[in-house]
Amino acid sequence: MYVLILRSREPISYGEESVGVKTLIKRISILLPEQGEVIQVPVILGNGFRGVLRDVMTNVFLERVAKIAKENNKDVKVDARVLLLMLSGGVLTRKGDEQVTAKNIDNLRQKSGFLLPLNIMGFALSNVMIPSKIKVSVFYPICKETLPLIQDLVDQVKNIDGQSIIDIDKLSSMSVKNLVDEVQMMHKDDIAKLANISLSNIEVVNIDRADTIRGRQVEEKQNEEGKTEQEQQMERRRARLQAIFQREYVVPGTLFIGYISEIVPLSEAERELLSLSIERLGKSVGVGGAVVRGFGSFSVEYNSLGRLVQDDSSKLNEFIKSNIDKILEILNSNPEEWLSST
Repeated sequence: MYVLILRSREPISYGEESVGVKTLIKRISILLPEQGEVIQVPVILGNGFRGVLRDVMTNVFLERVAKIAKENNKDVKVDARVLLLMLSGGVLTRKGDEQVTAKNIDNLRQKSGFLLPLNIMGFALSNVMIPSKIKVSVFYPICKETLPLIQDLVDQVKNIDGQSIIDIDKLSSMSVKNLVDEVQMMHKDDIAKLANISLSNIEVVNIDRADTIRGRQVEEKQNEEGKTEQEQQMERRRARLQAIFQREYVVPGTLFIGYISEIVPLSEAERELLSLSIERLGKSVGVGGAVVRGFGSFSVEYNSLGRLVQDDSSKLNEFIKSNIDKILEILNSNPEEWLSST
């Protein structure tokens, strides 16, 4: 089990749903037996973390493949279907009464075994699912209410001198209600900017149709002449209200703790790729879906897996060098044919 501590560097808006014009952050209910009550706390679910980890791991792996291929004067071509499978994890589909045999599964494993992100994170293809080799836990904020749940993880967080790197006394006095706030945001009316644009050899046309980009039909604007003054005022007020929205967020500086564990033992090359991917997470753009990743980012404050090796003794590099031709062949193939080919 590899314990991780993430610190929010910016406001984190890992959203769940919208109520009116407000987007709520992801919360789950936890039981406080001592107080005899259930409270809600902001969390980062394992799936939200896995999505970013999958993306980062794919990038790290392909970067290594491209570097080694270049050293061997080989071209790298990646089929878009393979890349999408690596980034998304694929999707299960129903194919009538078609039977999946042990031979099909073996063919699939042979192919995916050369693409380590797929082998580690798992994927779904056609009507077959290859399970992940790792489990990613829920990441809880470290505070007074969650401490009983995560005490075993906190106890494992030590520095090289064996001392805890977390000030438990300070964090145990902080309430979860102080970790969440909200901000009001606004879509601005940028139509006026069009009148001031003056670019050499460029003519801006169809300015009268620019309203459609903002979700308002030109015909509606033209028909305003037939409305009463009160109706026009209500329409303008409604448009202004739609331009204002709120997002809940977890305040910067919040510490989240969780873990990654191996369900199936990883090879040395896979473990190294996981280590490099976690290290890269501190340079990525947050968690959750692509929309909310732009609203915050994390630094990796603690990673018990650590950096395993340097490049000159890299098991990952050894694996890629030994299998570069097969890796390049599979990257440029159609994954839908993996079930039936050897």
